[in-house]
Amino acid sequence: MKKEILRIGILCSLVGFSFSANAQDYIEKKITDTKGNINLITFKKNNQLTAATSSDLFTTLLNLSPGAEMKLQKSQTNGAFLDENYQMYFNNLKVEFGRYNLHYKNGNLTSMNGDIFSTKNAVTTPRISASEAFSKAIGYVNARKYMWEDAEYISNNSYKKPTGELVLLPVQTGEDEHSLLLVYKFDIYAAQPISRSIIYIDALEGRVVFSNAVLKHNAEENLIPSLVKKQDPIRINAPKKSEPILLAAGTAETRYSGTKTIETNLVAGSYILQDMTRGNGVRTYNLKKSSTISSGVDFKDTDNNWTAAEYNNTTFDNAALDAHWGVEKTYDYFKDTFNRNSYDNNGALLKSYVHYGSSYENAGWTGSEMIYGDGATTFKPLTGFDVTAHELGHAVCEYTADLAYERESGALNEGFSDIWGAIVEHKYAPEKQAFIIGEDITKASPGYLRSMSNPKVALSAQPDTYRGINWKAATVEEGCATPIGGSFGNDYCGVHTNSGVLNHWFYILVMGKTGTNDVGKSYSVTGIGWEKAEKIVYRLESTYLTANSTYKNTRDFGIQTAKDLYGDNSPEMIAVQDAFYAVGVGVRYLSTPDIIPPTVPTNLVANNIKGTSVNLVWNASTDNEGVDGYIVYRNGTEIARTATINYKATGLTKMTAYTFSVKAIDVYGNISSQSNIVNVTTTNQAEYCNSQSSNTADEKIKRVVFAGIDNPSTGTSGYEDFSHISAEVTEGNTYPISITPSWGSTSYNEGYAVFIDWNGDGDFTDANERVLSVPATTATPVTGNITIPSNITFDAPLGMRVSMKYNGVPTSCESFTYGQVEDYTVVAKKKALAVSDLSAKNQTLIYPNPVKDILNIQSKDSGESVYRIINPAGQVVANGKSVDNKIDVNKLSTGNYIIELTNNKGEKSTQKFIKK
Repeated sequence: MKKEILRIGILCSLVGFSFSANAQDYIEKKITDTKGNINLITFKKNNQLTAATSSDLFTTLLNLSPGAEMKLQKSQTNGAFLDENYQMYFNNLKVEFGRYNLHYKNGNLTSMNGDIFSTKNAVTTPRISASEAFSKAIGYVNARKYMWEDAEYISNNSYKKPTGELVLLPVQTGEDEHSLLLVYKFDIYAAQPISRSIIYIDALEGRVVFSNAVLKHNAEENLIPSLVKKQDPIRINAPKKSEPILLAAGTAETRYSGTKTIETNLVAGSYILQDMTRGNGVRTYNLKKSSTISSGVDFKDTDNNWTAAEYNNTTFDNAALDAHWGVEKTYDYFKDTFNRNSYDNNGALLKSYVHYGSSYENAGWTGSEMIYGDGATTFKPLTGFDVTAHELGHAVCEYTADLAYERESGALNEGFSDIWGAIVEHKYAPEKQAFIIGEDITKASPGYLRSMSNPKVALSAQPDTYRGINWKAATVEEGCATPIGGSFGNDYCGVHTNSGVLNHWFYILVMGKTGTNDVGKSYSVTGIGWEKAEKIVYRLESTYLTANSTYKNTRDFGIQTAKDLYGDNSPEMIAVQDAFYAVGVGVRYLSTPDIIPPTVPTNLVANNIKGTSVNLVWNASTDNEGVDGYIVYRNGTEIARTATINYKATGLTKMTAYTFSVKAIDVYGNISSQSNIVNVTTTNQAEYCNSQSSNTADEKIKRVVFAGIDNPSTGTSGYEDFSHISAEVTEGNTYPISITPSWGSTSYNEGYAVFIDWNGDGDFTDANERVLSVPATTATPVTGNITIPSNITFDAPLGMRVSMKYNGVPTSCESFTYGQVEDYTVVAKKKALAVSDLSAKNQTLIYPNPVKDILNIQSKDSGESVYRIINPAGQVVANGKSVDNKIDVNKLSTGNYIIELTNNKGEKSTQKFIKK
């Protein structure tokens, strides 16, 4: 293998220059998310890219930032396919969930897919030690006992007490938006009560950022009244390793699946549930209602005929026979169908522990073994055939896609386990209801846990349509800020509920279906049967999906998988695409391609023009099949794609002319004609330093009230630009300000600061420009007063920055972890003259300034004024006579103007104003 890697590296160096120079010539299609991140690239046929696996490929196509690199982790060959998996690193730190896959067929590069993350503002130096972080992790789990404290368990398993690994974790800050956070990573396996999670501790602040559950349950915990009761450990020694083992085939009268043949071993005159014919073995233990896994003992039988008379007893011992047989057949399925040797593809020992705890109403994969409770009021003993296959499905996922157990990726994790449960049950127990999950073990109505054919009707009611009926909030925008497990959590933002969408997709893919989904889309899908569907599912999960994959990713990768296996535009590929359309993900297949472009975006307007940025807003387009987004052009060149009808163009040069336009793109890739062109000349207005948080999941700014500003700010980014919202203030006046925080389930100590750039020089560092400072507090709202000083810049937009930071007062140009920063605009006016002063000085005033629609005139003279409005280029853009001393400027474009007023005596005055 080392020689092969070296050969690839040499060939890459030979073709690298050619590939870099002509990269786009090789590409057939790119699929991106709403922020432009590339999730999937497909390559043209016969591209000869058999050795393009070097860093050049990633750098050229994915725009890796300096310091970032992709390292080959593993490669696997299956017939004509070679699939390589790469891990992202930044400054030699692993970027969790940053993975990309390269796919070859017959030696030719066909596609690449995955997730990479921006390293902008990534901090790589910790402030706390690994030991401090470990204490935080232990405090979060708060267990009575941990597995590393069980010497017997440690001696027989590979799990050890974690020391902590420093990694960069992508934290969701918005739809398709992440920031990298430096964290310590700990695998915390608690024994009492049992739990196992990868705990990520912020290496700067010492807070728990994410708990990625390793122990995955078959049922949502909220369905179950009580999961774990305190147990005194039962200590029984396991058989000694030195005892002879004799293989044998036994007969088992299982609890749920009739009489089956099982593999056992003869040890010291008794047969035990130990099978050494599959990988490194299948072993089933009896915990006798203990919650101490190392206390498990063997089930024993004298004649290897495990009858109902012996084991269908008050302790439900025949449930162990189901677990043993079920795990054996699940092993057989993956080995016989995909040549996968156990869940890790390396023959890992498959251990099951039956009778876990007292009245434990769940089953789970712990990351090392499977545990099965005996149930109570909701469930019978939880060793049903589809349950055992479901739990081993989690193990397979852990060693392939390793889908993070939260949000949509967690729902996919659960969905794939249900799919494997259905597939294995269909193959080895066709008399059962394969598309019903948990029908053997469920006591409560309607007698099963989940339904793949009708997800809405089950003990655990699920959606059959993406974001349809029964869908649980899965993203920050939908209302699930922080994934929380446990009986009082949100089920990690709906992992057991939203899995119904993938379940129903698989049902439709196998069986076919015609109908209308929850979002009003009519569909008709021809099923492809079990065998083809399961091959697509396995390749999709084992070679394409990555830890943060979403439903959209799964749809895109699923179509590509079907193309790999069965060809482009094959019935199988069409079925995959149309089945996803049926459950509300993506578009349907069209035999006659859609060539109708969307309507043209109209009324493109530029506003909030600054020195180096401008906001663009336009009216939405329509399309016969649906608009997918918009392409933004600057000076005729594409600069961005967005799903919204606004975009902030940055990186501009002060006092420079630009043209901007927009085109719409539909769901089939058709592009509209160009919108109207807007001409923009950037100003000399100051642009302010960057300041933002990387995580708003637990706290953010909910509302800011000051002078004319009253902004209920519900954004989830670490920085929100509200500089288009302006407050007009007057010299010498004092204005109250209030800032209201928004928290999740916990109220945190927050520090606050407000800055105003009084002299307009582009920073907040001059004297008195910090106008409010509040030490960390849980008060809500926080309030203060701001007095407008003299000797400042008047009649010009001045930046105002409002910042909230966890456990400390923020500075004006700071990047920090928890909290939020918002920018606004203030325009200061000189103190208004009294009437006597107005008469004496022949003064004419205009207000408000900046103005949105109506400009008012205040003068000592009665009568109306004649006006001319002149733009910065010296052109007269409006003229006329005021009405009731008011001028309508609503139709003017945003920007700076001069108004010339002539009163009825012929006296002229000129003033500057800003149109918002």
